[in-house]
Amino acid sequence: MHFYLSFILLFLILHKTDNSWRSSFLLTAIIWGVFLAVSTETLSIFKLFTFVWLLGLWGLLSLALSFIYFFKIKKLEPNGGPKISESRFLLKFFFLCVGLLVAIVGVIALVAPPNNLDSMTYHMSRVVHWIQNHSVAHYPTHMSRQLYMNPWAEFAVAHFQILSGGDRFANLLQWFSMIGSILGVTLIAKQLGAKTEGQIFAAVVTATIPMGILQASSTKNDYVVSFWLVCFVYYVLLLLREKTNWTNVFSAGASLGLAILTKGTAYIFAFPFLLWFFLSGLKRLRWKLWKPVFLIIILVFSINLGHYMRNFNLYGFPLGPFQVLQEHKLTNDVFTIPTSISLVVRNLGLHMGTPIGRVNNIIERGIRLIHSRLLGLDINDPRTTWRATEFHIKKIFNHDGNPIHLFLVLFAIVFLIIHRNPRKRQDLANYFVAVAGGFLLFCFLFKWQPWHTRLHLPLFVLWSPATALVLSENKKWLADSLMIVLLVASLWWVFYNHSRPLVGRRSIFVTSRIEQYFNNRPDLEVPYIEATRFINAQKYHHIGLSFGGDQWEYPFWVLLQKNTSPSVRIEHIDVQNISNVISRAPFTPDATICIMCSKTLMDNYMQNVGPLHRFGLVDVFAKESPSN
Repeated sequence: MHFYLSFILLFLILHKTDNSWRSSFLLTAIIWGVFLAVSTETLSIFKLFTFVWLLGLWGLLSLALSFIYFFKIKKLEPNGGPKISESRFLLKFFFLCVGLLVAIVGVIALVAPPNNLDSMTYHMSRVVHWIQNHSVAHYPTHMSRQLYMNPWAEFAVAHFQILSGGDRFANLLQWFSMIGSILGVTLIAKQLGAKTEGQIFAAVVTATIPMGILQASSTKNDYVVSFWLVCFVYYVLLLLREKTNWTNVFSAGASLGLAILTKGTAYIFAFPFLLWFFLSGLKRLRWKLWKPVFLIIILVFSINLGHYMRNFNLYGFPLGPFQVLQEHKLTNDVFTIPTSISLVVRNLGLHMGTPIGRVNNIIERGIRLIHSRLLGLDINDPRTTWRATEFHIKKIFNHDGNPIHLFLVLFAIVFLIIHRNPRKRQDLANYFVAVAGGFLLFCFLFKWQPWHTRLHLPLFVLWSPATALVLSENKKWLADSLMIVLLVASLWWVFYNHSRPLVGRRSIFVTSRIEQYFNNRPDLEVPYIEATRFINAQKYHHIGLSFGGDQWEYPFWVLLQKNTSPSVRIEHIDVQNISNVISRAPFTPDATICIMCSKTLMDNYMQNVGPLHRFGLVDVFAKESPSN
């Protein structure tokens, strides 16, 4: 309760002093996000990341904010939002449709459990390890991504989970980020010159991004980083138009720090905007520019210091295991103009799928001809392609691209070039260049993967306000028609999310919560349930995990902790990577769950621990009697 109350109270305080409810929301989120990060890091140092301390901390914050609001803040009339009441009826209708769409996605986020691959392997798994350990310190694990990946989104989920006692609210973080991003892009559109109609159009474009709809009810982190980048870009635009305002400098630096603490793609997508700010500031402020730049650097570094130090202490590199990143070969092996063009075309191709297979085949043949005849490259060149993947144009209903939004972006860019007015359009042109620069830099650095569509989400969110502004300046019937098309097309992803369907025989309303954890891997449901049922029946409380590769760990925690008293303790054992050097309290498992076990572990357990119980692909080694 205090977790949400503190946000509301802070928003009310800022709204009374700032008057613009949208900008107050962004600033509230930034301050709240910084407080969450700092409190998590501080409590973890002393292993106090527990229910009692979190409840007390958020309770004290709520108490202090209540005092400030009720006794120190004068009543001011709210101002600064889009004047919906003065808009055309159709615009009011579109605004309500956006609200309804967001509300339905929120219901899905609340009802359905986390169930995507990344969440099951590391997003949610690291959360439950932190909760068990009372600290976000690194721990021995078979899955290194649980350690070195940027953690802010999981920090927030951990707070949700500790204070609520389960993962019922875990998906809401991405949903909140969707709401924040929609509000933020309307402010960016306003800064770029959009009137109320253009701002509402920006909200529609953002709310209907297919990948955004899918992610907003999950525990991935791409919408979270999108929101922090939206905040960062908005405050950069304010700094470009105003004299140095230290509130805006703080907001820009803090939001950038939170974006980086959430996901590494923030480095890439924020860089062109940083460059724009630096070059513009250098021209306008000259040597005085060092002050805001220095504060931004300090904020970014301070917010990420804890994560940097944990990675540096374990891996010798603040961003993670550099040698592992090299082995995975995420970055391109060659950097030439033809390969760069190939990467741009293939990344765009991820969003070109249609519902018609024949059309998709034509598009794919065209892209293959570009590679073979113009570029002289293999379309699946291993130097620029993630291992064991191939380029194909897939049907949009079975794939998560953003074809309509891509078309709108490209159309807006062409229209802007044709109707270029240097004085009136310079900031808008610079904005398009900055977002496009982030996309080009991304393509230049990273090998193509079929899963890049989710990593592109921040780009589509940031493109939305500029695209809406350009298109809304044409005839009203065109903008209205496009909004109708976007809202109608979005219904497929709202109602038929493969992982969390709203209707049909697999609907989240008719399928058990346990079964929904396995929607993306139904083959795991029976062996996981049978293995954990056996362990729970024997009342084993010390459970070891031995995995090879990225396995679905989180469902074991859910199933083992369900109706179990006292609580189980779960640790990774027989860890073969560098995290095995991390010291921990002595741990002897009563039972060990093994998937793709090492031969050493198999031989040792078969001889010294106890019998092997097999449940499909899950092996369980168990003692004859559990430890007390």
